[in-house]
Amino acid sequence: MTGESPLKVLVHLNSLELGGTQINAVDLAAQMRRRGVESILVGARDTIPDGPSLIEVAAARDVEISLYDPAPTIIPRARQIAALARRHKIDLVHVYGSWGGGARPTFWGPSLFGRTPWVQTVYEMSVSDKLYRHMPMIVGTGYQRDEQHDRPGRTILISPPVDLIDNDPQVQDGRQFRATHRIEDGLLLVIVSRLDASMKTVPILAAIDAMRVLPPLGATLAIIGTGDNVVLIRSRADAVNREVGRDAIRLIGALADPRPAYAAADIMLGMGGSAARSLAFAKPLVVQGEAGWSSLFEPSSAEKLARSSFWSPDAVPDPAVRLAALIEPLLVDSQRRTELGLFGRSFASERFALTAMADRLVDFYRIVKGEYSSRDWFADLPLEGRMLSAKVARLSRHALRLSPK
Repeated sequence: MTGESPLKVLVHLNSLELGGTQINAVDLAAQMRRRGVESILVGARDTIPDGPSLIEVAAARDVEISLYDPAPTIIPRARQIAALARRHKIDLVHVYGSWGGGARPTFWGPSLFGRTPWVQTVYEMSVSDKLYRHMPMIVGTGYQRDEQHDRPGRTILISPPVDLIDNDPQVQDGRQFRATHRIEDGLLLVIVSRLDASMKTVPILAAIDAMRVLPPLGATLAIIGTGDNVVLIRSRADAVNREVGRDAIRLIGALADPRPAYAAADIMLGMGGSAARSLAFAKPLVVQGEAGWSSLFEPSSAEKLARSSFWSPDAVPDPAVRLAALIEPLLVDSQRRTELGLFGRSFASERFALTAMADRLVDFYRIVKGEYSSRDWFADLPLEGRMLSAKVARLSRHALRLSPK
């Protein structure tokens, strides 16, 4: 980026909880500094969770997050975002996530009438029809990029990145993780995930149920994370532990830095960004989908799994049986585990290294800064009209239900 003028980018985080999209935003922002881009990260104060949060992750990367208290409605919140943009004299707004309240306040705030260009990253598994179509967009899967081929706004694929330096099995010490959490010797399966009802519960429960048959092989399952369905997940884990007669399943809770857990694992289970990080740690990976499907990451499946961002919506008749059948051969074959781990690390280096994705992002910033215009802004205005009409209709129906007979 030598010779390029510096850029200031206002990065609106979808949440301050620990999650893949948010961590990706912080990682990329840290990389931007070396490429002539100053990223000003902002997040809503009311999204700070109890326990570890994105703030600790950012601090570890020497990145600061500015907090604001979001106004309850769109126009006042738009004024807040616009004020932040003016204060920092930003050139571009980058909104992360299709949820989190960043897009519409940006549209009506700093980007009103196309005054300030903006981009949106959608790392969810589908692109909502409620998203603006003329602003530049970043997606995280090959199939999403292809599905958006007729979209008016420029669309680019930037895979959820992984820092191959910090996420290196030679750098992190998994022994300390085992010692800290008193995990006995034996093979260790690890899941790093939000423990939420949406997308996450079915695969996590499948892994817990699979432990009904895997403990005789000496395996332990460690689950790192928390979320809105932690009570149900803990209850199932306790039930299986009683059934097998030992603590075969350990719920560790949220960790601001889960890298030691990855390093400690013999086999990783997961989807999305967690799956990609597993490959960086040279761990054999079993990919899980949100409805119970699972698949081993190996040379014959690698391209297909990467294209779908290590995820699937497919349901299967007995998720736990399918998952156990994939895991069991790996538990008894250390050479196979090593081979798959080395293949995964090589694949990660080629496909989603943080430095390569950061280069792609800064190029995208500079392209779209000169492309987004008032014409694009007005072209997306009808979407606002449709959303307003739908809201009025909902309120009218609600009023009719409440009106006296």
